[in-house]
Amino acid sequence: MSDTPTHLVIDLVSPALFVGHSATGTHAHTDVVTDAHGLPHLPRQRVLALLRMGAVSAALADGSLLAPAHRLFGTARSNKEDRALRLRDAVLDDSVRAAVALALENRAEAARLPLLAAVTDGFTCLESGIEVDQHGAPVPGRLRTVRALLPGMCLATPLSWTREPTEDEVRCLARAALAFTQAGLRTSRGRGRVDARLAKGRDDSERNTRTLAWAGLAREETP
Repeated sequence: MSDTPTHLVIDLVSPALFVGHSATGTHAHTDVVTDAHGLPHLPRQRVLALLRMGAVSAALADGSLLAPAHRLFGTARSNKEDRALRLRDAVLDDSVRAAVALALENRAEAARLPLLAAVTDGFTCLESGIEVDQHGAPVPGRLRTVRALLPGMCLATPLSWTREPTEDEVRCLARAALAFTQAGLRTSRGRGRVDARLAKGRDDSERNTRTLAWAGLAREETP
């Protein structure tokens, strides 16, 4: 089809816990995943897994989307060669990444490490809470800190195709994106709420309008 989405855009609506290893370590009990420049991102494997879950939900509601979902994401135990869709890590805007890379360029190690930590601090916050046991009961005297991404961040990943996608595959992907509303840990406590959408370029100003149209859910205008 000619009108094909080029990007998946993810807006963070609430603080998110994308757990992983940061470039410098932040002394929190639970750290946030960053790249080598200290910038947070959402690894492609996690993006694919969350989209696949969204596609499953869409296929349960509309059985005609099951076959397109298999073509997009592969079947159980299949390898990536089976998938029509390819993704990269969901990252911040190129201008932000370029500015940080320039600031870190040719820095001595002694100056580089504090700057890396400052970059991560600029996009995250520390949250504290009482540790709970396996039953959800508080553990006396056990305070834990977690590093969370600040809401308002926008991450995006380009969509790559092994071939031209069909209309039903794009519809399935759009509905998977609409079902992609949470990411990371503690989503049951309000963390990790996201607004995911398909776009023509990461700066597409149409917000969810295009995604709803690709999903076949746009309202028809009456004359």
